Amino acid sequence: MPTNIHADLKIYEIIQRFPQTRSVFVANGLGALVSDDAMRVLAPFLTLGTALKSRFINIEAFIKMLEGSITQDPVIDTPGLTSMAAQKDLSFLGLMPCGLKMPFSRAFSQFLNELQAKEGIDIQSAVEGNVNQELSYYSYVDTIEAKEELPDIIVSADFNVFIGRRFYNHFVVPGHFTGYGKLPAGPNFSDAQILDPKNEYTILCVNPLVVIANLDKLGNRALPRTWEDMLAPKWKKSLIIRGGDGFYCHAVLLPTFKAFGNKGLEALARNVLEGLHPAQMVNRIDNNGPGALYVMPAFFADRIRHQDRIKVIWPDDGALASPVILQVKPEKKEELKPVLDYLVGRQLAQILASAGFPVPHADVAADVQTKPLQWLGWDFLRQNDLPALNIEIDKIFMPLAP
Repeated sequence: MPTNIHADLKIYEIIQRFPQTRSVFVANGLGALVSDDAMRVLAPFLTLGTALKSRFINIEAFIKMLEGSITQDPVIDTPGLTSMAAQKDLSFLGLMPCGLKMPFSRAFSQFLNELQAKEGIDIQSAVEGNVNQELSYYSYVDTIEAKEELPDIIVSADFNVFIGRRFYNHFVVPGHFTGYGKLPAGPNFSDAQILDPKNEYTILCVNPLVVIANLDKLGNRALPRTWEDMLAPKWKKSLIIRGGDGFYCHAVLLPTFKAFGNKGLEALARNVLEGLHPAQMVNRIDNNGPGALYVMPAFFADRIRHQDRIKVIWPDDGALASPVILQVKPEKKEELKPVLDYLVGRQLAQILASAGFPVPHADVAADVQTKPLQWLGWDFLRQNDLPALNIEIDKIFMPLAP
């Protein structure tokens, strides 16, 4: 079973992704590192390698023990979506970005099991990877006419159909779906004005897109510091962004269009070498393949084994913030209050932030909580029909891109 555990992972992240590894830490005299207090204060920042080196423990041997515990004791995830039509029977549907599906699914599954055991509440739920549903599920949502055909709580990733004009006019404006509660925004969320002032959408976290430079492929070119720097002619055929099979990530294209217009899209397209999934980008860098700059979620930067080969660039004007959004049917708020409170609560927020996804909570501590973010803006999102705008963007970008 591939686990991708390595020395540069934070201890908190290892425990959240693989809870069964906690026993390995305890058995080897490291229980203090995975105690409840340490998980809040120390584990979000302490890497496995640093912890083991300071205690003179062999890193490779310890990783093998961690991997062995995972193989012996698999954790049950929240089930996936069995069919499009089945969603109407769900109390909760989560469409999660890559990197967040596993930690969220496991934490949420544990919460639901405890909720059923303590209060007898049985929640029908499904969690899917957003990338699996981008083309199929979101097209299906555009055909839905009645709220009864949709789950009671929807958590979705990226600038998708739920922010599009059709869904907004059919289901948000009439009040069929809304946000839940008001979260106290930390500095990076407040500065970027990420939280919805109308509270029609609740932002659980954002997926920050950053730039990874392969230092072996730079030549004499200086590293970019801003997103505009990435459009310079010197980066022609040097950029890799998420994409493939006639598709490129609109979480990159939309901010480029907003900030730099059609000329910016054209410049970006000329600089793109290839479109890859972030996991493929990690493999490309580890194999020192072509490409100098990679735009990927910050989560994946930690998966690169050859850390000495790369430079993680968190742009001065902010990582591109791709949202993870919660919407709920208002009439279900009271019935599903325990679930909603968990979803917007500090416990889950700490898990999300420690996995590399900034959260609005001002009282959550993690590396990503202090770094700047760049947001499209709610005026832009409401003034534009995103699905239609994406089509227009593709007309400009795709003919020039590989």
